[in-house]
Amino acid sequence: MDGIVANGRVRDSRYLSPVGRLDNWRAEQVPGGEFWALVVATLLFNFGISVYFFLYNLFMLDLGFREKSLGVLASALALGSMAGTIPMGMVARRVGLTKVMIACLLMMAVGFGARVFLFWYPVQVAFAFFDGVMLCGWVVCLSPAVAKVVEERKRPFAFSVLFAVAVATGSLGGLVGGNMPEWCQSLGLRYGGVAVSLFEGKRITLLVACASTALAAWPITRLSGSARTQTARWIQRPSPFLLRFLLANACWAAAVGAFNPFTNVFFVRYLGVPVARLGDFFSVAQLLQAGAVLLTPLVLRRTGLISGIMAAQLTTATAVGLLAAGRGILHAEVIYCVFMASQHMCDPGIQSLLMDGVAAEERSGAAAMNFLAISIAQAGAAAAAGSAFGRFGYPPVLVGIAAATTMAAVAFRLLYSRHPHVIHNKQDRQAAAAFLAP
Repeated sequence: MDGIVANGRVRDSRYLSPVGRLDNWRAEQVPGGEFWALVVATLLFNFGISVYFFLYNLFMLDLGFREKSLGVLASALALGSMAGTIPMGMVARRVGLTKVMIACLLMMAVGFGARVFLFWYPVQVAFAFFDGVMLCGWVVCLSPAVAKVVEERKRPFAFSVLFAVAVATGSLGGLVGGNMPEWCQSLGLRYGGVAVSLFEGKRITLLVACASTALAAWPITRLSGSARTQTARWIQRPSPFLLRFLLANACWAAAVGAFNPFTNVFFVRYLGVPVARLGDFFSVAQLLQAGAVLLTPLVLRRTGLISGIMAAQLTTATAVGLLAAGRGILHAEVIYCVFMASQHMCDPGIQSLLMDGVAAEERSGAAAMNFLAISIAQAGAAAAAGSAFGRFGYPPVLVGIAAATTMAAVAFRLLYSRHPHVIHNKQDRQAAAAFLAP
């Protein structure tokens, strides 16, 4: 008999009131406790970095830097992440996730702040590398921390909430990043009688972003035992699943990482969008992305993890190809929303696959290796794309990125179809069998 027997009565979800169904859904899907401290930390962190990364390239453009130089800085950030990945995983294994996350957030804020005052290019490259090292500490520790405090059956929902919060906060970051420089000018004249230049307004906004990044360490200090310590071991010999996962995800990271660092430059320099309008548009786009990410668990339950990831990746490739058509600002804005929404819909599924596919004590090591693979891929992609945009322009390079994104989607299907333990439902099994059939 379906249902749960309680107090002599059978409780079947079909006969529950809407409130009862909501209670059942919350009990089955919604994590509790320390997970929400991680959500608050993610909110503050992502607000800070979304403001910073939205405005930093535009701030550097005011100083005379161009795409090639900005591509090198993006590569230095990715190389720092690559260099710090293995050491951060080892340190987290030794001293615990919480201490590493707190230290990295605080030091990252310091590095971000230095970059808005020290403009000698070698110093910029050095601090970009340093920020990459600190950034990887946060990324390497976050997924294992979530996995530590959330049950396996609730992880797809937990990761979807986490990514949706991150994206929605990015919406606020785009709004603040696009408008706060002008707000600083108005406030300076109104209350202080001081003429604040637009350049100085951008610097003030970047410093606010640094403060938010540092403040993200506070919720992490509220974590108690479960996420502070972990029984972990370093991965001496990666499993075939992990190796294939790393290869597929590196292909995906390189494809999207070739364009993501240049989206704001694309709209401002190539399409001529004003900075304030761009900030408002990015805010709306990221709210739509957050809604799409919240729908991800429903989509993945219906399609399966692998099929859902592949569909989102192919949608991303199509959107990049349409951006290359360049039919006006409004057309580009709509297509960009699709591009970012489909791209971020992949994240919860990919993280769930990784955390479910390795042993609990190997999660920190697997997360570190995954971030290492992503960093290597993005370092090369950002540098190559920066040079290519400067030499060939945006349309032909975007067509190449669309082709690379399609290849990444095919790589996920090929590499995962031979691992039944990550194929969770009938839809995935049927799709894998059809794909492999002669």
